[in-house]
Amino acid sequence: MGEQEPDKVAVIIPARNEELSIGPVIKEVRRLHPEFEVVVIDDASTDGTSDVALEAGATVLSAPIGLGYGGAVHVGLKFAHGGDYDLVVLMDADGQHDPAYVGTLIKGAEKYDMVIGSRFMGVESYDIPAVRRIGMWVFSRIASGITGQRISDTSSGFQALRRNVFSLFALGSYPVDFPDADTIIWVARHGFTVGEVAVKMHARMAGTSMISGFGASLKYALKMPLSILVTLLRIPSSQREGEAP
Repeated sequence: MGEQEPDKVAVIIPARNEELSIGPVIKEVRRLHPEFEVVVIDDASTDGTSDVALEAGATVLSAPIGLGYGGAVHVGLKFAHGGDYDLVVLMDADGQHDPAYVGTLIKGAEKYDMVIGSRFMGVESYDIPAVRRIGMWVFSRIASGITGQRISDTSSGFQALRRNVFSLFALGSYPVDFPDADTIIWVARHGFTVGEVAVKMHARMAGTSMISGFGASLKYALKMPLSILVTLLRIPSSQREGEAP
């Protein structure tokens, strides 16, 4: 018997006005993993994000209007589904997610369908404001209780998704702004496995986060409990009438 073909991997990077940081991120991913395709979803940037990403060797999909973080990720997942990829790695364009840990996520995907890169598992990372850390702790505890799996970092966007998981979102819905505990719970409710690996995260290199500021933080705190409730009330596709469990 011949050797099994390696997974076809797409590294999906949503970006809005990240021209100062995205180049080094792409170059480092490509240096470490030249066999992976790096796909940047340019979320209607008004700076040179698209040009810098192209120059660094990425495939760039440019949105004509702002989609928001989750909307940009959704485009990337649809691209991966249509391109017959086996595995997707999600990471940020701002330098917070260390490319050196992409391989760690890939390794985790040998065991789990959805792998979350956690900054709270012993690897030193940047300091997080206390108020935000409390919110992250609360939603992580909720997700852990519902899924029965210890989850320490639900807000981490540094993830690896096997095809069964990213197709679930590509062919369905995905949160426009704050994919968090709700997406993890939805994956678990479909019977897919979820786990974490330890990763290192850094303070962003430059620019402003898509979901930063007091208004965004307040919206997150108010919306996430509602989103979790809606997720719990939804019926997974495999359990709908007439479909196999």
